[in-house]
Amino acid sequence: MERSFKTKAGIPVYSYLNPHLHSFCLCLYVKAGSMYEKKRENGITHFFEHVVIRNVNHLMEGELYQTLDRLGLSLNGATYKEFVHFSISGSSVHFREAARIFLRLLEPLALSEEEIDTERKRILAEIREYDKKKSLEARTERAVWKGTSLTRTIAGKKKRLKQMGKEELAEFRRTFFDGKNLFFYLTGNCREEDTAFFLQKLEQAAFFDRTGERRNLAPVPDCFFKRTGRPVLAEGSSTEVSFSFDVEADRYSGAMLNLFYNMLFTGDYCPVYQELSEKTGYIYSYGDQFERYQNIGSLQLNYEVAEDKLYKAFAKTMDIFCRLKRDGGNLEYVRAIYLDNGDMAMDDAEDFNWNRAYDCHIMEEDYPDLEAKKQAYGRVKESDMARMAGEIFRPENLTVVVRGRKKKLSEKRIRRLMRRLEE
Repeated sequence: MERSFKTKAGIPVYSYLNPHLHSFCLCLYVKAGSMYEKKRENGITHFFEHVVIRNVNHLMEGELYQTLDRLGLSLNGATYKEFVHFSISGSSVHFREAARIFLRLLEPLALSEEEIDTERKRILAEIREYDKKKSLEARTERAVWKGTSLTRTIAGKKKRLKQMGKEELAEFRRTFFDGKNLFFYLTGNCREEDTAFFLQKLEQAAFFDRTGERRNLAPVPDCFFKRTGRPVLAEGSSTEVSFSFDVEADRYSGAMLNLFYNMLFTGDYCPVYQELSEKTGYIYSYGDQFERYQNIGSLQLNYEVAEDKLYKAFAKTMDIFCRLKRDGGNLEYVRAIYLDNGDMAMDDAEDFNWNRAYDCHIMEEDYPDLEAKKQAYGRVKESDMARMAGEIFRPENLTVVVRGRKKKLSEKRIRRLMRRLEE
């Protein structure tokens, strides 16, 4: 059962402990990221995430990484479009040392401009690697989220990043450590007295109390649910295709959305793998993603295919979507993840922490414990899947991006295949 605490300053701390593990995972989640950034500050959240960890090393007089390795601890940070995630994990015998290190993330920036510039160079290298790829994913994002902050990259642009200094980062810190937009989550093995120790230390930390509480609501592009049916064609040395469907996410429960996604893409028996790879050999592998927010989402599939197999693979993909509209699929092959294997989620303290925090406190789903989650997934029916397929797999929800030799790509033929969803 999840337990919740609040500091005197109102900072939420959640725990879902498992005394049968040897490890713990302590995380901080902050509602921040490119979705909330203004155009001129794009990339500052990711930059701050990097800088704040370097700041901990500075505060520890350069001993952070030696200490982590000596104690067998792992400290990480990651920035997403709508939140930032910091984690520290390791053996439960070292929880108190880990908690002391972790809370140093909250301290003011003491880095020199030179040290900040070193971290900036690392991010510029990251941006160079991303720019070189010119990925299909990036083109799809621009088409799907056109006109909104969700088209902006997490890392930002090189020119603007070079202009961000210590003063701007220090000011951003006031927005980042907003007491209304963050929470802590603790999973794995942690004694009662160690939890109390962490809460006591957290009481001494300073946060900035502002009025702008954030919720995970994405800006809705003007083109959402009103797609033109015209594919985006791009020049490329290989042939790749991306399908993205607009989803009105708040029409469905989290259980319905996850089972719908799993039914399409997860496991060896899922239709995308079976029809496009196992039975026909049109593709070897594929990428899939459900970029989901509380109000809307984008359900995506992409793969590389031989140039002469593009239209056959495209037609087979449309057939998969249309079949799910007719029969709703079979939930028997995806429920085990959540029902039979549901309690196994607790076996990995770090993974359980991320999923628990995301489901219940980013997406705000109501699962007080694992049993409640299993019951929610057990209530979903095949008829729910068929209804969702009928509402989602529509031409006006579909964005298609195709990369390849443009002179060999037929827009007319692709549009005709896309209209199969009208059947």
